[in-house]
Amino acid sequence: MKAIHCPRGHGPMELKKLHKEKTFKGVDISYMGEAFVCPVCDLEAGTVQTAGDVQRAISDAYRKKVGFLTSREIKSLREANGFTQQQLADAMNVGIASIKRWETGMIQSRSMDHALRIQLQDDIQPDDYTGNREIDLARIKLIAKTFERIFGKRLLKAGDKFLFLAKYLWYADMLAFRRLGKGLTGASYAAITYGPQLNNYRDLIKPIKDSDVNDVEPLSEEEFRIIHQVAEKFPNEEDVYNAAHREKVWQESPTGALIPYSRANELTEI
Repeated sequence: MKAIHCPRGHGPMELKKLHKEKTFKGVDISYMGEAFVCPVCDLEAGTVQTAGDVQRAISDAYRKKVGFLTSREIKSLREANGFTQQQLADAMNVGIASIKRWETGMIQSRSMDHALRIQLQDDIQPDDYTGNREIDLARIKLIAKTFERIFGKRLLKAGDKFLFLAKYLWYADMLAFRRLGKGLTGASYAAITYGPQLNNYRDLIKPIKDSDVNDVEPLSEEEFRIIHQVAEKFPNEEDVYNAAHREKVWQESPTGALIPYSRANELTEI
């Protein structure tokens, strides 16, 4: 590495490993980084390479603190499992650019961290019937209201049994799981005569309608995009109803059986 001279005229600076502490994304972390230090005035300076190494150290210190896989762990686990970057990307249904970024310092989301662990760690298994999320009735209502705003009409109707709404929720949850490694609502879906439906929907309809959407985890930008994609694909209730009935995932499920989220990649209508 090319030597750097102190800009204050004190001669060559020395490359040293430094222990640093800072608050990053609201979390207090400590990390080791390299920098050129003037032996006279203690001025610190860096190069493009050392700056990149420092950013990666900060990223990994944060990931370790919040319980995420670090960049080195992702790479070492991938190689230990015999995956190329492209193979891991294909298994997770993400672009190879995401794998490259996570291995070089960019912080993955919590849902993507879980998806990585499912692929790379034998002791991690997905919750196949709730989409890796605890059921949240208020969030179901929030998503239903979001669909209502997009369509300009009510879906949470008096006396309604979620015949059509459940199909919109199912597609949104499955698409989110396929894309993010985590559903939107935590709901389980059963295969019934009229298509995919919220499991135990008769017991859930009133609590969902009575829930408070102001006391719920807000939707992320990507989750909004997923809901809009479903709405744009199925602008009419008959569209989503008929599409759900064409899905082999539903056709091949025994009546009353839960439909696993792991079959999200088999959906053909969206």
